[in-house]
Amino acid sequence: MQSIKQILSTGNKNAIQTAMEDTAHAGIVVVGGGLAGLAAAIEALQQTQGTKADVVMVEKEPRTGGNSAKASSGINGAWTETQKTQGIEDSVDAFEHDTFKSGRGLSNGTLVKRLTQESAQSVAWLQSHFSLDLDVISQLGGHSAPRTHRRPDTADGHPQPVGWGIVSALAARLSEQPRFRLISEAQVVELVQEPRSADIIARVAGVVYKTADGKKHKLHASAVVLATGGFAGDGGAADGFIRKHAPQLAWLPATNGGFATGDGIKLGMAVGAGIVGMEHVQVHPTGFVSQADPSARTKFLAAEALRGGGALLLNGRGERFVNELDTRDNVTAAINAACSSNETRSAYPDTDDMVGAAGAAAFLVLSQAAADAFGHGALGFYEKMHLIHRVGGLSQLAAALRVPLATLRKTLSAHDDARSSGSADAFGKQVFPQPALNADDQNGLYFWAVVTPSIHYTMGGLRFDENARVLHADSSLPIPGLFAAGEVTGGLHGANRLAGNSLLECVVFGREAGKQAALTALQTIGDVKL
Repeated sequence: MQSIKQILSTGNKNAIQTAMEDTAHAGIVVVGGGLAGLAAAIEALQQTQGTKADVVMVEKEPRTGGNSAKASSGINGAWTETQKTQGIEDSVDAFEHDTFKSGRGLSNGTLVKRLTQESAQSVAWLQSHFSLDLDVISQLGGHSAPRTHRRPDTADGHPQPVGWGIVSALAARLSEQPRFRLISEAQVVELVQEPRSADIIARVAGVVYKTADGKKHKLHASAVVLATGGFAGDGGAADGFIRKHAPQLAWLPATNGGFATGDGIKLGMAVGAGIVGMEHVQVHPTGFVSQADPSARTKFLAAEALRGGGALLLNGRGERFVNELDTRDNVTAAINAACSSNETRSAYPDTDDMVGAAGAAAFLVLSQAAADAFGHGALGFYEKMHLIHRVGGLSQLAAALRVPLATLRKTLSAHDDARSSGSADAFGKQVFPQPALNADDQNGLYFWAVVTPSIHYTMGGLRFDENARVLHADSSLPIPGLFAAGEVTGGLHGANRLAGNSLLECVVFGREAGKQAALTALQTIGDVKL
């Protein structure tokens, strides 16, 4: 039995192949190996059981996982069995309302309904089919109830990152399937179209991909699923989507890998696909500023679950300035407005120029109780990465942040007073997960970090419908044979994505894309050499 590392890499020479120069035909091609692509491939195989239709995944990186593997806060589910077991009251209607509110009214209603209505069954699918423990539930920013599910630490205290755990489980399942093959380190550069007399729009009938040696290969297929992710990693490119659609953000660091360059969007546009919401780029309020490499363009994400567990945000004077559980766009705006980088960077005199010159930075602070709620496995990982630091006692925390002890005590006490009162605080915060002050503030542990807003997610992408069909720019009709899921698509999240909805959309629409691609393949199987 192979290890997960082998499964996600290029080691499997049987079920998972690294090159297929002699393969000219496939039942279904999935472009991209993040969670959306993995879910699509699994569903396509399920829908074509008993046939010879194969599923070929083309991934430009050495291994699958993409940005999904980096997801750390969790996956949303409304009125799940886990919520019921824990006595958490929630509803699909409330989840739908929260998603619309976060998107500022610009979300596609049909897509939002599909997402929220299938959220519970999507969480259940991961739990029952892949034996994933998703029993830790948090209430994250913009949510009206705790509904973001993630994995607990192991019994010996090791972290179990939720994104990594999910993609690993799905990749392991795919490695066992004889009708699945992977071409890694290969980039799709063109969608093949074959006009048919009965079609108004030319059908997508395969892909052209380029391997590491520079050679191009054509792979015919009955259906193609685009699951290549967004474009949050192209900020530095002169011809990238960030500079074109949101140039005011191009100077910001990003939490994404450099592979997130909008490849699938470009492929879709080349065959006439419409795009929507490209100007809506999500800036996550908390990217870690690393003491080891403060000038890095790529920031490690300070998971939203930190604030969901009770972490507070402070400015350079040691004062709170925002409801930490507001939506990401609002928290980011508050950091930019209230946090002078010159104040906060006193903790790191060499904080990178991007933060010090035009950006803003805040302190992220956790009490012992907040640290316990978040989980010491993941917290310990952040410490080893020199992203989070621990101190003993409130006076040591004040010294580390270089703020007056009296100011810090007043700030944290005011938070706890509001928590005890049961009323909203001065920033409109109504949910207070944990106290900010330790019972023993002389010796109890506190944890702190420096965080800065960082490009995190792109809401815009290919127009698609609730059946994951990519829509033509001119007619808004589906492009035959072409489906999409995940961050490559646009319209679902409107102007701002709600925390925890990314992994969820990958499962909901990834599975739908795989199902629809399979149905297309079964309808045209007589035309495909299998």
